[in-house]
Amino acid sequence: MLNENIKVTRKNKGFTQEELAIRLNVTRQTVSKWEKGYSVPDAEMLSKLAEVLETSVSNLLGEGMKDTQEMNQIAEQLARVNEQLAISNRRWRTIGKVLGIVAIFILIVTISLSALRIFAAYAYNSDSNKIAGKTEWICTLDGEEYTYSAEYNQNYRVVVAGGTEMLAHHIELQQYDDANELAAYIEDYFEEQGGTVTVSNQEGLRLTEYE
Repeated sequence: MLNENIKVTRKNKGFTQEELAIRLNVTRQTVSKWEKGYSVPDAEMLSKLAEVLETSVSNLLGEGMKDTQEMNQIAEQLARVNEQLAISNRRWRTIGKVLGIVAIFILIVTISLSALRIFAAYAYNSDSNKIAGKTEWICTLDGEEYTYSAEYNQNYRVVVAGGTEMLAHHIELQQYDDANELAAYIEDYFEEQGGTVTVSNQEGLRLTEYE
């Protein structure tokens, strides 16, 4: 095999790959590719290689190739193989670059989506916990007075609700998500029991029932 013959002949001459590369005016990687069979020298380089290694082209190609025409044919075949290898290498480099670009694009999209999800979650939590309005009630029943209040965000979602224990025996105020529903429940409860309900204070966003 050509690659083995180049390697053996080089070592017999006492050349390192670097020294041979310098004499041929090529890179050490080129010599390494020849010896590993990844590529082959063209006809001109093969002749120069034989000259530097002080041997014949036929010896590098293999014993028994003494005919000049036959060696020229082999050299031409090597040149074609070398060209095909070069085209293949360029193709794989192009594919590698494309795959690299695709991988980077996917990474950027993944990071961007993750960042958007984090931002959206943060924005949602910030908006959902931000107090936009507050309403307080004073309720009377059987001569007793009870106070209740609710704080809610801009979507009327209850953030904090509470009051005296009158309603605690019947329902947990905090379980109401909508502040307007909570207001309706408080008013309905006391009015059905014969009591009264008065809005004592409203701050910020007003409940739709009192607009």
